[in-house]
Amino acid sequence: MAMMQRRGALLAAASLCLSFTSGLHAESTTGAMQHAPRVEANGESLQGAYAESSPTVAVFKGIPFAAPPVGDLRWREPLPPRPRAGTRQATAFAPACYQDVYLTDWYRRVGAAFGAPASAFVDPAVSEDCLYLNVWTPQLDGKAKLPVMVWIYGGSNRSGWSFEPNYHGQYLARRGNVVVVTIAYRVGIFGFFGHPDLRGAEYPTNFALLDQVAALRWLRANIAAFGGDPDNLTLFGESAGASNIGYLVNSPLARGLFRRAVSQSGGFQMQERLDLPGAEAVGSALSARLAGEPDLAALRRLSSREIWDAALRHVPEHPYAPVVDGKVVLAGPTKAYALEGIPYDLLIGSNEDEWYMYVDADPQGLAKDLADIAPTVRPQLEARAAQEPDVRTARDKAVTLVNMVCPSYLMAGAARKAGHNAWVYHFTRVRPGPGGVALRSYHGAEIHYVFGTPDDWLAGDATDAALTDRMMDSWTNFARHGNPNGHRGGEWPLFEPTAPRVMELGDRVAPMAPADYELCRNLAGDLYPGWQN
Repeated sequence: MAMMQRRGALLAAASLCLSFTSGLHAESTTGAMQHAPRVEANGESLQGAYAESSPTVAVFKGIPFAAPPVGDLRWREPLPPRPRAGTRQATAFAPACYQDVYLTDWYRRVGAAFGAPASAFVDPAVSEDCLYLNVWTPQLDGKAKLPVMVWIYGGSNRSGWSFEPNYHGQYLARRGNVVVVTIAYRVGIFGFFGHPDLRGAEYPTNFALLDQVAALRWLRANIAAFGGDPDNLTLFGESAGASNIGYLVNSPLARGLFRRAVSQSGGFQMQERLDLPGAEAVGSALSARLAGEPDLAALRRLSSREIWDAALRHVPEHPYAPVVDGKVVLAGPTKAYALEGIPYDLLIGSNEDEWYMYVDADPQGLAKDLADIAPTVRPQLEARAAQEPDVRTARDKAVTLVNMVCPSYLMAGAARKAGHNAWVYHFTRVRPGPGGVALRSYHGAEIHYVFGTPDDWLAGDATDAALTDRMMDSWTNFARHGNPNGHRGGEWPLFEPTAPRVMELGDRVAPMAPADYELCRNLAGDLYPGWQN
């Protein structure tokens, strides 16, 4: 659908608030302590550093969790890495998975609303050899058994990387006394691809999800050496990262690899119903449009740049999202949630104005937005949009409702149905200044509050500082106890589908009634086919 194509191009872009040149959160390669931290993991001796801004937090960068997926390993499940001899320096980030300038160009455009110069955003080095992870830990004690928080980045599943500055984990690790991990996964045509020549392979598609599973397996086996508890891993991610988590919660391959999940501005995967034949058709179309109609072996011999550019040119509408393959993904998310529930504790939510930055005040635009939605629900959504004071806000509310707000309620209910706890938030903070006026409570605005990594160019005040502390505490409490309030409880209410309350996170931090809850319940069966209230 056209809206799904636009969502793939825009919605799942990760954190807006990203500065690439700030020195505030730089990390020293030699460290602020007398001796560099060392860890033995996966048969390797790793030497890291201490975070300059948090000298009690040890940082290990660029740790391989899989063999390089290059050459004949392109479009294959990730294989275990081979241990490297000698002491390995883990003081520099590995390249980002191969991509173009899509994400940093997007940041430059949107960052301009806050007065950030284009020079503040620098494209990372990229490579297909990219399956590495990074660890921030406040305790290098194998017996510490700290909660582990594993971040999965967003970026439309066609961009993003594990070391974007807002994802640096030293502040979250220090304040919450948790181990923070950021992992990489293949994006774009390298992570989301199918081809008839892959029939018969053990895993013929969903390579990006397989990367994420491989990283979790590596962490289960090795995170104790960094002070982490392998039995207490919490996944957290935003946008495309959150949507990928929305697949992992029901994947048989991920079962037992993590304990809890946090979904920030995800949920739109409830509209996705992609299958293996569709993925294979994309591979066939790509081959057919290239000189000589190369088979899979020949495609693997082409350079990264040739494959990437060919995909953009010849299959531009390819949706970069997981598909039902019967192995990694057994059923579409909506069907899986309806049948199995979500068998994990869940913290989930969305922002007040997710879609505002993407729309204008064109009345015809609203009609086009709603044209992509099931005809049976359009009258109700049109009536809901008509309650807003202007067309741009109406477009924002309608699309945000369908893609994030309603799925948050339904997924929380699915976790409760499966016998687990669920907590829902509604993020409403608008940054002071013209950037806040232009973008409101935008898609990705909550990320730097969670990590405690505001950009130098982003306006803020005491409200932002207090909200940062509150959100960091809530997220790490959830990772430790399965409860954002901590082990003794507090004011954030457990989500109860029959009498729901959610937590507002903004100028006001307090429980609130969930906006449009009954509308979401009434429309769910038509918006998300296969859903059962």
